[in-house]
Amino acid sequence: MAKQRKQSLLNGALILSAAIIAVKIISVFFKLYITLKIGYDGKGYYAAAYNIYTPVYSIALAGLPTAVSKMVSSMAAQNRYRDVKRLFGVSLSLFTFMGVVGTVAILLFAYPYAKSVGAPDAMPAIVAIAPSLFFCCVMSGYRGYYQGLRDMVPSAVSQTFEAAGKLIFGFILINLVAGSGVVFADRIPILKDIVTDTRQAYAAAAAIAGVTIGSLMGLLYLMIRHRAAGDGISPEQLLASPESESARVLTRQLLTVAIPVALSSLVFNVTTLIDNWTVQNRLIYVLTKDYDVVAGMYPGIVEARGFTAGEPTLFKTYLFGAYDTVLEIKNIVPTFTITLGLSAIPVISEAWTVRDLKSVRASAESVIRLTMLLAAPAGAGMFALSGDILYLLYGQSQVNAPAGPYIAPILMAYGISVIFLALAEPLTNILQAIDRTDVPIKAIAIGAVVKLAANFIFVSIPSVNIQGAVIGSILCNIVMVTYSMAVIAKETELRYDFYSDFFKPLICAAFSGSAASVTASLMKKYLPSDLFASLPAAVNARNVSTVAAVAVAVLVYGIALLCMRAVTAADISMLPKGRKIAKVLEKYKLIG
Repeated sequence: MAKQRKQSLLNGALILSAAIIAVKIISVFFKLYITLKIGYDGKGYYAAAYNIYTPVYSIALAGLPTAVSKMVSSMAAQNRYRDVKRLFGVSLSLFTFMGVVGTVAILLFAYPYAKSVGAPDAMPAIVAIAPSLFFCCVMSGYRGYYQGLRDMVPSAVSQTFEAAGKLIFGFILINLVAGSGVVFADRIPILKDIVTDTRQAYAAAAAIAGVTIGSLMGLLYLMIRHRAAGDGISPEQLLASPESESARVLTRQLLTVAIPVALSSLVFNVTTLIDNWTVQNRLIYVLTKDYDVVAGMYPGIVEARGFTAGEPTLFKTYLFGAYDTVLEIKNIVPTFTITLGLSAIPVISEAWTVRDLKSVRASAESVIRLTMLLAAPAGAGMFALSGDILYLLYGQSQVNAPAGPYIAPILMAYGISVIFLALAEPLTNILQAIDRTDVPIKAIAIGAVVKLAANFIFVSIPSVNIQGAVIGSILCNIVMVTYSMAVIAKETELRYDFYSDFFKPLICAAFSGSAASVTASLMKKYLPSDLFASLPAAVNARNVSTVAAVAVAVLVYGIALLCMRAVTAADISMLPKGRKIAKVLEKYKLIG
């Protein structure tokens, strides 16, 4: 049996972050490929399937593991290792049942949802992704168990397997379907009477089927790993622990913790589902009512794609697919910062259990400060290079390129607000660790009302349309973050150091964004375009300028952090060999 190993807050986050980086690199290339392959039209069907899938997926991959992690870490802090072992079996049984229910629910609600947003052609993609919910629910039992024991490696490796499976099989399947001419589509019961755009609909389904296969691969890894290496709990620890509670008692305790956690995750993602439904619904409304006004805002798209007033649904699908692409870029930042919150749950939960408020405050402040250090420069980069980033990723496709100039302002707006989005989930995790699981639900509920009201008001204005979807999202995240921070301060007696934790990262990010903007502008102006004439089309002056601007921005941000002493010795010390690094930086007075 492997020796039990516990990671610190930042070491655990670094392990998960390493996996997230690998996963995100894989995911970016995968989504870039399918967007280039099927265009924003097919991406609209892909996004519609993801929107109905995401609420249950988020419970499986965030809500349920969080509940298990919290209970396991609390029991381990009290040396109740027999309870830890039995809880693992209880959680697997419960989550397997929930996986079956979730998969069936997706299949039952698939057609009503697809029809209500004017996207019945998304049905094949929804059917293809539904089984993934079952695999993810079972996987959540394993991930939460190991995270509660403060061993982030199994979760990290399973995420990598999951992403690799998505990439490999998604690539294979989408090319098989594209090559077959989807002649098999007419043979699929029920779907053959629903789907009209067979080429795009089944191409999207093929791409998203890779997600299902990837989740199966991630689950198989965890099952094999657990059987081969165990969990590191020694026989001595089991002998020294008190008798275990009954399975019934543990099930009740798990549900007591899991239901509020799952509800907060469900409320947020159902809100996202409703948000996407209202955006698509309102888009159809304005395109039907005032087509000429909307079309006049996107002349390049209309000319390139040949949209007409008689086909508002096709225009809507394209616009929503383009908007969803911006959301994917914007959501890269929270996928990095969420690891800080997940890693903090067992650390803060253990400290809270023994009422070590000093450790709770220190860990909570570290999570907030590190989140800001990651999110601020990313937001500055999105703001400064929005158009260049979209061109780098999607500008080489004749199908997608026309949308770039029109959705760049959306990415720019999200760049300004990304810090609120990045803070939302880590703050939720801190609240869950200190037994205030009611707060995220309330915060999300309030934010949801603001978001949905903004959608109905702004997206319904013909001269605003899809651009109005940003407003509600920004207001929602501001409400959630402000409320959550207020409660954390009250419960833990934490006094935020706004200058060090917030303003320093923002000032450094401003320098970084400015450097990126200036570098990109100068290089695009003076770099000869014919310098890359013999190279592939993607290697051009604009893309080279963008990559160089990002590199300069990273360098400037690092220098600014050291000059402003925005990083503390405690932050550096949590890195591998961080104490030695901290001593060197302290010698030159480069850290706070």
